[in-house]
Amino acid sequence: MMLAALLVAFSFTPISHAPQPKAAVLKDKPFFVASMQRIVPFDSLGFNPIETATPVIDEAQTRLYLSTHDGVIRCMFRGRQSWFFKMNGGALAAPILEGETLFVAGGDGIVYSLNRFNGAVRWQADLNEELTTSPTLSEGRLFVMSSGQSVTALAAKTGKRLWKFHRDPPGGFTIRGDARPVVANNTVFAGFADGSVVALGPADGVAKWSRPVSGVGDYLDIDWIDAPENDPHIYVASAKAGILALDAANGDLVWTFALAGANHVLVDGPRVIAGGRSSLIALGRSNGKPLWKLDLGKDHYPTQPVIISGLVLVAADRGPLLMVDEKTGEARGAFEPGSGFSMPVLAVPHAAYAISNGGALFTLGLVP
Repeated sequence: MMLAALLVAFSFTPISHAPQPKAAVLKDKPFFVASMQRIVPFDSLGFNPIETATPVIDEAQTRLYLSTHDGVIRCMFRGRQSWFFKMNGGALAAPILEGETLFVAGGDGIVYSLNRFNGAVRWQADLNEELTTSPTLSEGRLFVMSSGQSVTALAAKTGKRLWKFHRDPPGGFTIRGDARPVVANNTVFAGFADGSVVALGPADGVAKWSRPVSGVGDYLDIDWIDAPENDPHIYVASAKAGILALDAANGDLVWTFALAGANHVLVDGPRVIAGGRSSLIALGRSNGKPLWKLDLGKDHYPTQPVIISGLVLVAADRGPLLMVDEKTGEARGAFEPGSGFSMPVLAVPHAAYAISNGGALFTLGLVP
C-alpha cells in the first residue's frame, strides 16, 4: 500500500491520452523504474550540467522539494508543480525541512527561509560566500559551510548571524566541494580544505579542538564527516589520507584506512561505508579493517551512499545509480538514464527519488 501511494503521488501525468507503457521492471533487480518527469527545461540545461542536490520529501510524503543547478527551488505536490522560487545562483545542495519551513543554502551566498506550502520568503541572510552544502539544524541554530572555508551559525527563526568560524584556504590545489557540518554530542564537527577537522561549541563557535589529519601537499580536503550521536568516535573522509576514525572528545586518531581520493563516509551499524577514487568499500566500524570492496571503474568517484532495506544506493558520479548489497558489496542492479547521476538519492521505504544530470526526476520502486 505504501509503495502504491508513493508512486501515485509522484507519478508523471503525460500530456497524451494514448495508452502508456507499463513501468519498466528489470528482472532480478531490486528496483523498477516507476516514472520519469522532466524538471529542468531543455533550454536551461546548458553545457554538461550537473545536479548535486538531493530531493527532500515532507512527512506526509505528498510534497517533494527539488533544488536544481539553474537556481530554482520547486515544490511538487502530488506530482505537479505547486510553486517555485528562483535564487540568484545555482542550488548546489539539498534544502532541509523543519516543520512548515524550508531552509535553503544557495550558491549565491544567501540562506533562505521559505514557507514550505507557498514558497514565500520568511527571511534571508546574505553571507557573501558561495554555500556548498545543506544547512544543519540543531536546537534552533542553522550551521552552514561555504567554499570560502567558513562555518556560520544563524538563528533559525530570524536568520540573525550568531557566530562565524573561518580557516584560510590552503595554498595548493583543492577539490571542489566541502564537508557539511555535523552536530553530535553538543558539538559541531567541521572539516576544511586544509585537511583540518575542528570541533566547535554550537553556542559560540569556539574551537574545542582542531586536528590536521591530511598531512602536507595538495588535495588535503576533508570532504565528509559522519558523527553518530553517542558514538565516542567521528568518521572522516580525507582526500589525501583516506578514511579516519577520530576520538570525538579530543580529535586523537583511532584508526585509519588508506583510500585514494576519499570523498564520502557513512556509518551503518557495524560497518563504515566509504567511497574514493574508483572504489566503494566497507570497513569494520571498530577497527577500520576492510570487509568488502566494489570497483567503480577508472577515476569514478561515488556519491554519498544511502542505505535502505539492506541496499546501498550510490551513483558513480556522472554514471549509473547502483544498488549494492550492504553486507557483501555485491552489485545487484544499476540504472543509467543516459546523462548519469551526481547526487545522493532520496530513499524512503519502497521508493527512491533522484534527478539525473539531464534534469529529469526519476522515481524508482524498490522491491522488498
